[in-house]
Amino acid sequence: MSRRAAAILLAVLAVAVAALILANRGDLARLTRRAPRPFLRVTPAPAPIVTAPPGATPVPVPETVRVTLYFPDQNGMLLHPQERDVPKPTGGAAYLQTLFAELQRGPTGEGLLAVIPPKMQLRNAFLMPEGEAVLDLALDSGLTFGSDEELTLIGALVNTTLHNVAETSRVRILVNGEPAETLGGHVDLTRPLLFLKDIVATPDVEPEITPPGATDATGASGAADAVATATPKP
Repeated sequence: MSRRAAAILLAVLAVAVAALILANRGDLARLTRRAPRPFLRVTPAPAPIVTAPPGATPVPVPETVRVTLYFPDQNGMLLHPQERDVPKPTGGAAYLQTLFAELQRGPTGEGLLAVIPPKMQLRNAFLMPEGEAVLDLALDSGLTFGSDEELTLIGALVNTTLHNVAETSRVRILVNGEPAETLGGHVDLTRPLLFLKDIVATPDVEPEITPPGATDATGASGAADAVATATPKP
């Protein structure tokens, strides 16, 4: 090949590369501008009214969000929603940890009971694609549950998560970092769980938890094979 032909070939290749870069610039820009996955379903809590003496430097007030937690009543059979303001989290995993910590704190006022056993902790938590939240529980081997106790515990974790976390339609529960069949032999944990409306005292508080385009557990896309409500094991 002559030098002239080689030069022409290099020029053609350079033009082709430049054309590819220009053609893909829009796609690269869209990827760069892609927003992180939303995780807040709740709206910001009302800002507190803070007064300061004349001439004093105003103290910044931390931003909060209002969440809904689920606690069992004194009969231990049904869950009741209770609202609470918490510091606005910085990410999805932090939000799941905050919700668990608030359930650990227990309810305020009378008539409702704490739901998280003292020997249970949250090892890890994260949001997966396509609307799944994962809660990895650290569970003491000596911890035991009755059937009603286990169902309300699972229900409180699942319903609190789905009520507050945006674009999340199901919850998968792990135990000590591994998939588990159950916590105490009563509730099936082998598949992700949907919102447990049957054990909520006021069914009208159930939020819309199905993201746009998704189907529910009876949908034609096969969601019934991928998700399940928490039902007692035989």
